[in-house]
Amino acid sequence: MTLDLPTLMVMQSFAMASAGAVLLFAWTQNRVVSSLALWGIADFSAAAGILLLMFAVELEQPGLSALGGALLCAQAGLIWKAARNIDGKPAPLVLAFLGGGLIVAAGAVPVVREYDGSVALAGGAVYTAITAISLWRGRGDRLIARWALFSFATIHALALLVGTLSTFIGTTGQDSVPQLASLFGFIYFESVVFALGTAVFALALIKERNEAASLVAASTDGLTGVANRATLLDSAERAMQRCRRNGAPIAVVMFDLDRFKRINDLHGHAIGDAVLQKFCEIATAALRPHDLFGRLGGEEFAAVMPGCGLEAACARAERIRVAFVEASKFIRGRQVKASVSGGVSASEAADEIFDVLLERADAALYAAKAEGRNRVKRAGNAAPSEEKSNIFRVA
Repeated sequence: MTLDLPTLMVMQSFAMASAGAVLLFAWTQNRVVSSLALWGIADFSAAAGILLLMFAVELEQPGLSALGGALLCAQAGLIWKAARNIDGKPAPLVLAFLGGGLIVAAGAVPVVREYDGSVALAGGAVYTAITAISLWRGRGDRLIARWALFSFATIHALALLVGTLSTFIGTTGQDSVPQLASLFGFIYFESVVFALGTAVFALALIKERNEAASLVAASTDGLTGVANRATLLDSAERAMQRCRRNGAPIAVVMFDLDRFKRINDLHGHAIGDAVLQKFCEIATAALRPHDLFGRLGGEEFAAVMPGCGLEAACARAERIRVAFVEASKFIRGRQVKASVSGGVSASEAADEIFDVLLERADAALYAAKAEGRNRVKRAGNAAPSEEKSNIFRVA
């Protein structure tokens, strides 16, 4: 049975154009996301390329066949660039169009012109394969739509490779009508699914990415990038519950930058902000991957260390203090000499209320301030009095 090639190719072209129109319309609603525009243009390029291939067969014009193949290769190149842009990775436009340009140039060579169909399919397969690789490398964001796009790209790359093999070995001629049962025949149907499926999941990926970014923005401190107060306290409560179930210790460290107001007054708020950022950089580098760290407000920070006893927490807090004092002697060329004080509390079986641990760490921090600052103090076993827990520190 022989397929009606013109009808099938018109259907293909319409599907590609429809997918491109949806993506371009979505881009007009959110022009910041250039990937949508690139992906939409890619699908329109494929729609035009398919029509040119149809006319090349009907009119027996090999030149149109080469141009159509170049446009289809350009589609794959632009989708590669769009996928890279979604992940914020560089993808020069010249590389996206390089494959199409080479196909047009190869069409001028008589020997190569006989295999223009195979060359176009091979170029598209290469671009689609590296698109799949790029999507795979970005899997750390754990977005569901990414896996769908990766699957579509992988299957499409394999389909194009099958088509390349089919045309090259002669199962299907370079410009002939494929048979329904041939290796090449199913590509027409697969490409329609690819165009429509990737359009849907490209939109879904952008939506998921925006939602994830909003969640991150809502849970982190805008200046330092560490967890904000609400996120830190919520995560600390969950960590406390886990330690309580496992009978494991947990430690809390309160940090407060010494005489921070004076730093702002002498050097300006830009330097003050840089000091806060430097402290967060030092602290997060010194903590373990599963430790929690965040900004409680102003120049006050806290670290929560599940599975860590009092002595180990004190040692880690002391390392942070020493490293910060050394790193902040000069900030942006200014001699700042910032320092930090810390208070540490711990529960050996996490059998206390988290707020009590926090108050003990705060009382120990107050003691460190009272004894001259730039030091780390351990909390006592007794719960702090209400009078101590309400003390207000200005520096």
